[in-house]
Amino acid sequence: MKELYHDEVNNLDKFRKKIDSRTIYKEDLEFFSEQYEELIAQAKVITRVSDRLQKKLDNANSQIREQNSEITEKNDELEVAINQLVAAKVGRKASTILFVVTISLLIFEEYAIDPLLDDLSGSEFISIGIKVITAVIAKLFEGRLEDYFLKKEKDKIIRDEYGKIIVKENR
Repeated sequence: MKELYHDEVNNLDKFRKKIDSRTIYKEDLEFFSEQYEELIAQAKVITRVSDRLQKKLDNANSQIREQNSEITEKNDELEVAINQLVAAKVGRKASTILFVVTISLLIFEEYAIDPLLDDLSGSEFISIGIKVITAVIAKLFEGRLEDYFLKKEKDKIIRDEYGKIIVKENR
């Protein structure tokens, strides 16, 4: 394979040999000068082309950085929105389950426990107290139930080794 500046290197070697042998003529100096001027002109063209290409590359990289920043920002916004939707879905699910359980407990208390308490104490305050305690326990349990469902929803979403989100199918 031929070297990139093969002819120029050969001309330089010939000129150096003439210098060493002290046989330099005016034509040799003119030829060498012309060759040098041509190399300078080529270097200027190459530099201008290189500068333009570098500027285009810098602009493209800047644009890519801006787009990556926008994508990251949109992904963050999307993640927040998804988390809010999941939390709302989980909250509704937990509230519905808890509502059914609480109503069932209150009905059970009204028809099964109240008659026993009326026979034993005859006081309505114990029945009301049991209903209040049932409601408070249900409210405390609601937060734990939401946390449980939220954890289940998050377990359905995993990321692969490239950061891509994979959603597991419901079983």
